[in-house]
Amino acid sequence: MENKKQKTVLVTGAAGFIGYHISKRLLKEGWRVIGLDCMSAYYDVSLKEERERMLMQNKSYHSVHEKIETQGVLTELFKKETPDIVIHLAAQAGVRYSIKNPRAYFESNAKGTFELLEAARAYPPRHMLLASTSSVYGANDGTPCKESDKADHQVSFYAATKKSTETMAHSYSHLFNLPITIFRFFTV
Repeated sequence: MENKKQKTVLVTGAAGFIGYHISKRLLKEGWRVIGLDCMSAYYDVSLKEERERMLMQNKSYHSVHEKIETQGVLTELFKKETPDIVIHLAAQAGVRYSIKNPRAYFESNAKGTFELLEAARAYPPRHMLLASTSSVYGANDGTPCKESDKADHQVSFYAATKKSTETMAHSYSHLFNLPITIFRFFTV
């Protein structure tokens, strides 16, 4: 498959567990994958480096080490790479750490997603998939959770930042006709 005819996907958080596996699958299916990851030390960086090393063995994989919250990084990446699809997995995860370091969650989750949405507004992809979390259900009593359950009472700052990304994405989808699908992960 020629590079120009290859469909391109941008995967944020590509060196993470889910990002690695989805990137690997997309490469196997013939996609050109732009993998963006800041390689944060939230957990063992050597795991991310090993995953990235394996992905780099495929000539259709291109790695970018940047923070999604850095203004202009994503807009320039969208302009240069023109992704057909965006799979946004990059985030500061974990409920407990959000109590100790809420700024990391605001920067990565809220500001980073805002930068992604602004880049998509300027250079619209065909579709965007955004990861959220079951933590947004917060203080709900019923289990199992259903998509239709209210998610209005988050009980951690992590959940609050992820709920804010859902709300921002809904707004951008409506205002700028961006096709966005949001999914909520339970324990991965």
